[in-house]
Amino acid sequence: MTDNNSFSVTKDGETLQSNEIVQSVFSARLSWAYHAGVSYLMLRRYKDATRILGGICSYMLRGFKTGQLRKLPGSDQFNKNYDRMISLLAILTHVCPPTGLLEESLLRNIREKHGAQLGRIDSGEDGYEDLFLFACPKFISPSLEVDAYRMQIRQFGKEIATQHSSRKLRSYMKLYTSIAVSKLAAFNDMGEEEFLPFLLSYKHKMRQLEEDGSFKSALDIHYHLNNGSVHVDEAEKQRRFENYFMAQITQNADMMKEVEGISTVV
Repeated sequence: MTDNNSFSVTKDGETLQSNEIVQSVFSARLSWAYHAGVSYLMLRRYKDATRILGGICSYMLRGFKTGQLRKLPGSDQFNKNYDRMISLLAILTHVCPPTGLLEESLLRNIREKHGAQLGRIDSGEDGYEDLFLFACPKFISPSLEVDAYRMQIRQFGKEIATQHSSRKLRSYMKLYTSIAVSKLAAFNDMGEEEFLPFLLSYKHKMRQLEEDGSFKSALDIHYHLNNGSVHVDEAEKQRRFENYFMAQITQNADMMKEVEGISTVV
């Protein structure tokens, strides 16, 4: 064991650190990514949860296409685990739209699997808890007095209850560069005195702890109050060309595989 609670193992004269060991065993890597993603979701670190779950799901999506994952132990459970993580990503992308964190193939997969349900959520119906019930860990508690499974669902329900009004607020702010607080409050069916704390709490809740220890907003917009008006700026978008090239490379590999499978014997 080392001072930072990690551990190392010596194998064939080579010393491996704990992270290297986890990454070398796919089932361990999958379990770690899934539980870390759920933990970050519950901590409101939406960007970190999206980054971790998106990374493992992209890897699995490529593995499904090539057939590589079918050769690994426990492959019969990989599809179910993938579907659970896609459900978590559906929640994350709806609550906190990602800016360049997910590949287009994953976003398309989320829309195909959960687009209708997310559409119903936008129209005011409940739906987040159904996604979470399917995707969350099924804890078994040794204590009859503490039901960890129900506790996490209650905690998620409390946190997500404000997201309907928050998404409505965000959708209005994306239409303006400047708008009076009273007008924005009226759009959200609130009085101005009730609306101001809600506006500030939304900004506070979407502040994320970054890997470097600093706090930054996870929103795709920036806003501030000045002289009774809300001023809005769009967050700077990162142009990520590698996703396009990776998608084209994957598509080309799929085409070459199909071509190689065509019999040329006359």
